[in-house]
Amino acid sequence: MKQVINIQEKYGKELHTRQIMERLSASLNAEDDYLLDMRGIEQISRSAADELYNLTHGIKRVEIINLEPFVEKMLSAVTLGRFLPRRRSSTDLPIVECQTINQVNQRLL
Repeated sequence: MKQVINIQEKYGKELHTRQIMERLSASLNAEDDYLLDMRGIEQISRSAADELYNLTHGIKRVEIINLEPFVEKMLSAVTLGRFLPRRRSSTDLPIVECQTINQVNQRLL
C-alpha cells in the first residue's frame, strides 16, 4: 500500500529551496511506495522542482498527485530542461572580478 504524504501540511504552501526536497527524500524508505499529495502547494522554485524531479525519477518509488497549475508548469519546465540541449550565445564572455558589493553594483549598472 502506498503511503500518502501531504506536502502542504509538512512544508507549507511554498517550496522555495532544494533542501526541502532533499530532506523529504532522506526521510523516505527505498523499499516503500509513496504518493506525494501536492494539493495546496501554490509556489515551487525551479531548484525545488528539480529535486522533486530527482525524487520521482530516482531509486525510490514516488508518485505525485494533485498538482496545482503553477507547480505542474514548473515541473514540466524542469523535465523539458533535462532533455533539451543547453544553448549558450557566447563562450568568450570576460570574467570580471569585484572585491566589494559596491563594485558588483557598479558593474551591473
